[in-house]
Amino acid sequence: MSKPFDNTLNTLIDGTAADWAAFLAGVVGIPPGPLLDYDPIRDGNLSTTAYADKVFRLGGPTPAFLHLELQSGSELELPKRMQLYNTVLRRRHESPVYSILLLLRPSAAASDQTGQLLDLGVNGELVNDFRYTVLRVWERPADDWLNAGVGLLPLALLTNEAFARLPTVAGRFHDRLSAAPVTDKVKSDILSSAFVLGGLRYNRTDLVEVFTNMSLTLEDSTTYQWILEKGYTKGHTLGEAVGLALGEARGQALGEARGRAQTILRQGIKKFGPPDTAVAERLAALADVEHLDRIADRIFDAVSWADLLGTP
Repeated sequence: MSKPFDNTLNTLIDGTAADWAAFLAGVVGIPPGPLLDYDPIRDGNLSTTAYADKVFRLGGPTPAFLHLELQSGSELELPKRMQLYNTVLRRRHESPVYSILLLLRPSAAASDQTGQLLDLGVNGELVNDFRYTVLRVWERPADDWLNAGVGLLPLALLTNEAFARLPTVAGRFHDRLSAAPVTDKVKSDILSSAFVLGGLRYNRTDLVEVFTNMSLTLEDSTTYQWILEKGYTKGHTLGEAVGLALGEARGQALGEARGRAQTILRQGIKKFGPPDTAVAERLAALADVEHLDRIADRIFDAVSWADLLGTP
């Protein structure tokens, strides 16, 4: 799904990995670390687990991995892909792996995301029982996210509690962010991330109003510094500034999609030969990063360009 939401959340996690690892470890009931490595499997190869969203390697008496999948749109059979990533990680590193599915909004939920995937044999016997944790952001109290570390603050705005009382929860978000012992740059990044992610549940007009009210002391706020860093003048309102930033995030998402498509094109040429004009144009038109990732997952199984681009 090519939206600024997914890229924004990925960037947010990249910058606050320790916060996320500690929170997720608490969710699955294991010691929080220390965090030894973040996305340790992203070594540039084409291994299956390179397509997992996020992986955290924790130290301690019993080292373990946290495997996180992020979802802002509904996708059936996602648990099967999670099971594959979990199994490969566990066998490769011989360590426990805890898989977590983070659903960002109600429309992201699918009927098969129950937290358990059962594989049955020919006689109906249980062959494999894969357990994973489902985190539905909107169902948890806003304070769960507000108290979880600065990197998770924006998720408070996606809760049902915030949806019912956005100005109140946004005020608490602003207070926590202002008091957080992090740099102004981190605060401005989190504020802009919160605005973009807020688009999952609110219209832009409501977001602009709330974010403007959060920055009444604009001259002294990290938001104002963020505007200056972006090259905007005092003549721009906060709403105009975040609107421009949102457009910038969409541009980044499009760039990421084009990068994925170019990688698929290079790999596909090695297997199927050069594509015809229609195939090349179809591939270039794809803007859904998650769809492109699913196509990339099938590069070694597909038998032709048509088969590969027919990946749902």
